[in-house]
Amino acid sequence: MLNISGFGLKVTVLAIQTFPMGFTLSEFADDVDPIAIEETQPSDFEMLYDGSLFAFEKAAPILASVSVIPGSDDDMNLRMLLQAKKGARSLFPVEDITSMVISYPGGGRVTLTEGTILKGPLADSVIQSGRKKGNTYSFAFGSFAGMQSGLQTALTIGQNVLGLL
Repeated sequence: MLNISGFGLKVTVLAIQTFPMGFTLSEFADDVDPIAIEETQPSDFEMLYDGSLFAFEKAAPILASVSVIPGSDDDMNLRMLLQAKKGARSLFPVEDITSMVISYPGGGRVTLTEGTILKGPLADSVIQSGRKKGNTYSFAFGSFAGMQSGLQTALTIGQNVLGLL
């Protein structure tokens, strides 16, 4: 039986200028998905005038978001990263390249690189029940590497060996 538990998930965020040593996220929100990786669409299509299908490949970013407990150390670090990227009247945004390492329970690890923070809250929101809402920060990355399980590792190695033949 497969273990699909998310307990023990850790996310490490590194930003070359703002957080060169990185910081680890472990205080995830319970009212929003703690981590979400959106579907990536590396191909697209167009219908031509004659009715035929034209399919093509394209560059596609990897979109990810993390949700943390408002006011936690994780929230403050992500907010500082966001604040550094936000320009203001006499403040230039920091040129930062962000990476994220997601360590799943069971030993799987995924590395997202060549990225940046896209959006997040600069202040906490309060939901209808009267408590603070979990803060969600969104990122975009250009590269992906890693394996989430031993089976995925074996399948990838097998696919690469078959590709050589």
